[in-house]
Amino acid sequence: MTTPAYQRERRRLAAALKALRAGAYPSGAQLAAHLGWAQSKVSRIETGKQRPSEDDINAWVAATGAAPETAADLLAMSRTARVEYVAWMDAYRESGADGVQADILAYEAQSARIAEFQPAMISGLVQTPEYAREMLHLPCGPLSFGSDEDEIERMVDVRMQRQRVLSSREHRVTVIMLQAALRSRVVPVPVLAGQLAWLSAAAGLSALELGIVPDEAPLPVYPLSGFRLYDDLVIVESIERELELAEPDQVARYEKYLGQLREVAAAGEEARRLIATAAEALRG
Repeated sequence: MTTPAYQRERRRLAAALKALRAGAYPSGAQLAAHLGWAQSKVSRIETGKQRPSEDDINAWVAATGAAPETAADLLAMSRTARVEYVAWMDAYRESGADGVQADILAYEAQSARIAEFQPAMISGLVQTPEYAREMLHLPCGPLSFGSDEDEIERMVDVRMQRQRVLSSREHRVTVIMLQAALRSRVVPVPVLAGQLAWLSAAAGLSALELGIVPDEAPLPVYPLSGFRLYDDLVIVESIERELELAEPDQVARYEKYLGQLREVAAAGEEARRLIATAAEALRG
């Protein structure tokens, strides 16, 4: 998966601002106190999660005592990132959501390690075609961004191709879900029933480590959004977009979260029992 140019420019701007701050203040908290900002704002800017406004950049430069031309250079970086973002959105609309799925397929094909956490729905790596199709038709899905039925079918096809890693000796795949994901009615009941039957069978695949976190288990992480881990990249999901995290400390943090989830997740026969319980509740 190629990192969009606007993200590269934003990271470049973030690195430049961080270096500027480090030369004047030992910590982001000290710069935040000087500017009267929340420390979290400085942190988001320095990690590229928030693009600073022109006023933010000018205040940052002034607070660090940098030369006026430094502000001009940083403002140029910010404008480039904004232009690249618009261009990326245009390309996204042209390639469509199925193009994004193809990017995911390509990235997974070259990753030795793939892991996913889903709090409220079945992981895309183990979805049936029917489940994927119904999911993609939800009002907040691709149709709301201009996709059509043909594009959704291509997305389903690519999602099924992604499952080749489940039978490959070259990949290690971990999928952790909350038990709630087994019951979530994001698809019709017959579709969910078929999905649970397939999931129970997939739990026996040698390349897949499947974990289900029981309802009664203490949760070690906020169950707010799903995330995917590759060799050196984390992708955090939201309804409208995906956030890529590639800094080593960020990747390590999500590795830790995944490890904590694995510790409380049921695996093997216990995971199958939870899936069977969910399937029985549907029949009831």
